[in-house]
Amino acid sequence: MSRAAQILIIGGASVDRLRAGDETVTTPGGGALYTAVAARKAGGDVGFFGYRPDPLPDLFARVASKVQWVGPACALDEIPHFDIVYDEAGNARMAHAAWGIEDSLAPEMLPDYLLGAEYIHLAAIADASLQVRFIDYLRPKTRARISAGTFGYMALRSPDAVRALMDACDLFFLNAHEAELVYGGSPPIVRPGQLLVVTRGADGADVWQGDHVSRVPVCPARPVDLTGAGDSLCGGMLAGLAAGMHPVAAARQGAAVAAVTIEAPGMTNLLEANRQTIDARWQNVADRRVRVDLEQVARIAELLRQRDDVKPFDFTGKYFPDVGDPRAVAWMFAAIKHQFGFWQPYNGVWHTSTLADWEGARLKGSDYCFAAFRRALDRQPEALTPQGQMNLRWSDTVALFRDDAGQSPLPVLATHHALATAYGRDMWQLGWTPDGLLAEARQYARPVRWLLQRLDHLPGYREDPLRKKAMLLVIALGQRPEQFLDLGDDEDVAPIMDYHLMRSCLRTGLVRVDDDALRGLLTARKLMTPKDEAAVRAVCYDAIVLLSKLSGCSIAAIDWFFFGARRRCPELAAPDCAHCAIDPGCAHDIALFQPVFRTTFY
Repeated sequence: MSRAAQILIIGGASVDRLRAGDETVTTPGGGALYTAVAARKAGGDVGFFGYRPDPLPDLFARVASKVQWVGPACALDEIPHFDIVYDEAGNARMAHAAWGIEDSLAPEMLPDYLLGAEYIHLAAIADASLQVRFIDYLRPKTRARISAGTFGYMALRSPDAVRALMDACDLFFLNAHEAELVYGGSPPIVRPGQLLVVTRGADGADVWQGDHVSRVPVCPARPVDLTGAGDSLCGGMLAGLAAGMHPVAAARQGAAVAAVTIEAPGMTNLLEANRQTIDARWQNVADRRVRVDLEQVARIAELLRQRDDVKPFDFTGKYFPDVGDPRAVAWMFAAIKHQFGFWQPYNGVWHTSTLADWEGARLKGSDYCFAAFRRALDRQPEALTPQGQMNLRWSDTVALFRDDAGQSPLPVLATHHALATAYGRDMWQLGWTPDGLLAEARQYARPVRWLLQRLDHLPGYREDPLRKKAMLLVIALGQRPEQFLDLGDDEDVAPIMDYHLMRSCLRTGLVRVDDDALRGLLTARKLMTPKDEAAVRAVCYDAIVLLSKLSGCSIAAIDWFFFGARRRCPELAAPDCAHCAIDPGCAHDIALFQPVFRTTFY
């Protein structure tokens, strides 16, 4: 083999003998091997570097057929052997451990061709200093994102070394017990641009993107053996990241892989799994209260297919930079992260849209926000640079959004201020600029994917697993007359899932709400829980993906068509169905409203 896999796992394989009562199972093991197989089962292109028994015993034959296993040859008794005993409660105890020659694995043994991987993961090997040695060797030789993991004894014995290891990584995995040992109960320090995953057993996992954290729930399972749970989540998440997923979405995929793994002893279930198994695990826990109406999607798709006026917006006009303005890219990065929250509640119910007077015109929130930034471009363009955003004072933010009456009408202005300054701070600390990111993105075969994964680290864009604002920025860059970004064939472009799009999905019947209680919340326009909002938004996302596929219209074109529904089918007035292109196929379920939920996502 002389081809670099997309994901390279470095570490050791082991022979694990698992004993529970009178039953004994011998299985392939080792954190690195679990991670590699999990990543492969989640759809990743995976290579594994570690000592390889020669001749390869039947125990490892299936593993070797799933991943590209290369490494120095050794005798079978030179790899680690573990004897693990489970009590009646399922608690594991290490009865015997033979560590073999794993600690002699050295970075100089790595073939150069393996270093072309996009992700390189260093499983726990002997001690943290050896992992750091690998990282020091790899950094000047590869552009890969480097991740690592640890284990309890290392965290107990050498917490300083584990912290140093984490500091050297782009992505780090550990469990809650290890985190307690390493950080002593204090929150972890996660630098801008870095990811940290802390698994918490039945309580799920925390995904840190810099100083922003999200909780990812477990995928329900009937646990038999928890040994490979954390490593399976790690592998599944790495596969998701390599496929371009948002970190939270990738961790959810990892949780699904872990759920499959733990329902049988050792690696038994994991070796039997496939991508369909993993996907089905998530489908089994999908919220059944909401569904895509496949027939209705096909009906609306046919109407859109027949029209030649379903086109994307080019992001030009009065409230946007002039075509050819060299400051346009920085303007879009700074402005688009503020496209959220343009509504007001009253007594727990949606009350009104954000409206403001601007140069004598009455504007809705989105247009008003763009207009405010266009004024800033004319008057204080330096405030739109990362350093300018970082240094914004509260009075600067108030002035930025001031309307004709001298007021700042945005409902959550303090949140806008916090996101702006955090965005500038992290861009500055990372040494990034909008134009620099765009120039680097163009060097990659899939520039949209590359840029989205950088936006996953920037405040104002990173928080949303569905990437609404990040996708809006990407599409704006691609649709401007300058064509700053090549959108390709839409393979990495996804729906810009905001409340206008959700309202359209619900009213047209693309998405059906079968649960009376949830439907009642939507029709009454009441504030709802995160679970209720996520149920609706996720299904609307799926509906738009399918609509784009069936209609032949780009995601950008469909988004602009439905964004126009804020005028045709608005929040505060009766819909103008007679002038709607899809009226003949619409379900006209106009009592339904978008989820009422305060978020910075949209």
